[in-house]
Amino acid sequence: MTATPTGVTAPFAAGELVHLESRLPLLGRRELGEELQPLLASLQVLVPAGERGALCDAALSICRRIYANARSIDALPLARAVLAQATLANDPVLMRRASTACGLLLADSADIAGALEQHVQSLRLASAAGDAIEMSRTWNNIGLALSVSGSHDMARRCYLRALALVQEDDGPVYSRYAACANLANSLCALGETGEGLEYANRALEELIPAYVEQDSYGVMILHRNLVLLLVSSRRVEEAEPHVAVVATLATQVKTPRAFITAATTRAAYEIAVGRSDLALTRLDGALSKARETPGILQDTLACVIRAEEAVGNAEGALVRMQELSDHLHGYAVKRAREHIEIAAVATMADAGCNQQWEQQRARLTARIAPPAQPEGWETLRRLAISAALRMDKTGWHGMRVGALTKGLALAWGLPPLEALRYGLAAELHDIGMTSVPESILAKRGLLNDGELAVARRHVEAGSEILRDNHHPQMLAAQDVARYHHAWWDGNGYPARVGGRFIPLPARMCALADAYDAMVCGLSGHAPVTMDAALEEINRASGTQFDPDLARCFDAFIRRETEERGVDRSSSPGMEGFQELIRSLQEDRGFI
Repeated sequence: MTATPTGVTAPFAAGELVHLESRLPLLGRRELGEELQPLLASLQVLVPAGERGALCDAALSICRRIYANARSIDALPLARAVLAQATLANDPVLMRRASTACGLLLADSADIAGALEQHVQSLRLASAAGDAIEMSRTWNNIGLALSVSGSHDMARRCYLRALALVQEDDGPVYSRYAACANLANSLCALGETGEGLEYANRALEELIPAYVEQDSYGVMILHRNLVLLLVSSRRVEEAEPHVAVVATLATQVKTPRAFITAATTRAAYEIAVGRSDLALTRLDGALSKARETPGILQDTLACVIRAEEAVGNAEGALVRMQELSDHLHGYAVKRAREHIEIAAVATMADAGCNQQWEQQRARLTARIAPPAQPEGWETLRRLAISAALRMDKTGWHGMRVGALTKGLALAWGLPPLEALRYGLAAELHDIGMTSVPESILAKRGLLNDGELAVARRHVEAGSEILRDNHHPQMLAAQDVARYHHAWWDGNGYPARVGGRFIPLPARMCALADAYDAMVCGLSGHAPVTMDAALEEINRASGTQFDPDLARCFDAFIRRETEERGVDRSSSPGMEGFQELIRSLQEDRGFI
């Protein structure tokens, strides 16, 4: 690229974009970063208004192409640079577009909490402008982020809000089409085939050629869902035309995502019409392709597992389940570290853009010296919330467990700063849950031995994500992540770790984790009253839990609730419990 006379990097021309797309599979992160560095550098200073639009359009177009190649995390620095440019220019329209791009990329790379933060910012900007269409689009994007986390019921509510905002608008409205298509996707995942078909057909009625050109891959997903919904409804003969549409669009889109979608769609149809051998051969080919692109391997393996189960090949399904477990375990660790690395680069760039502000802040806070957080801690907290969203609709399971752990540590007599460190460490206890397949987390009833073994690996993944840091808070978090399911009698996991060999913060977190899960009704269990949960804690004292800590926890909960007039025996629910958590989260003189 050449520089313009003003010193601003010229935007990518169309030919350069096509060239970059063709080379994407050959470029590693470092090579891609080097290729984009001139564009990134030009976005880190305020660009003249007359040139800003073209430059940012080029950057966001590149982000879309990188996303299409299933490498969303590699596009994040560029999207964040556009957001920084929009903020410098105080351009609300560009800020909304950049926040939307960041949100979509973060969701696709499993930082659901970060994605929701960005989309909420987009929603605020659209609301301030009174733009119902943009508000509708943003609700669609919030729903997409929740869908990635497996919260399809919550996603459905977002899509309904998106639809309501533009329901009465005349003429074609893209967000209305998208809301119907997204509703079909979530309803398909929820197994609600009748309603899913209704919304899929409504999306087809809304579909116009311009939408196909705008988002061909999204149209592929719509037709894929129609295939799955029709097959589930035993209307297999109606599915064949949609299979053909997916195949045709795949030849036009020409990305790894499109290839995999076409292969898995046709395989689902072939299994339904009795051509299982052909379907499994096709899926083997798709799997080979997906292994080259880790970002889409999870969905491909999940499809292969379903296919193996559908044809009665339990052994093959177990082999693929193990591969899925191994992939998610390694990918969760790698992805978390990439997010931390990118956040560190973004922090350095922000500091460079705001040096004067940073110097002023340093002067104002010179007399305050709280313990410094480990590098990347806020990113890890977001990833922990993202992991919690996969099993807790609020996403705040980790935050509640952290508050309870901190309160227990204070009641145990630990110094305030150490109690605070234990509480913060406990917030991250389930960060490794991103390594557990959604099919296992969503399963109702007991897990079989193979599924249980996969689910238990989340403690190893969490420990690996948090390793290689000598900060006391990170070391405590690593201990908590690895040992919060260890039992006092040695019968938990990791196996044969028990008694005082279990690190103290992990023993404390174990109590808080179990109590929150019982009161809030997590892991498929019905919620119970706070008193009933305490009774269960006491029953497990000496087996699952440290007996001394269990007695301290019981006394701590009783004292805190009685001081606040919380009725522990009232009907199951979050109201009284949330009051307790809010109280425990208050500043109690830690600094």
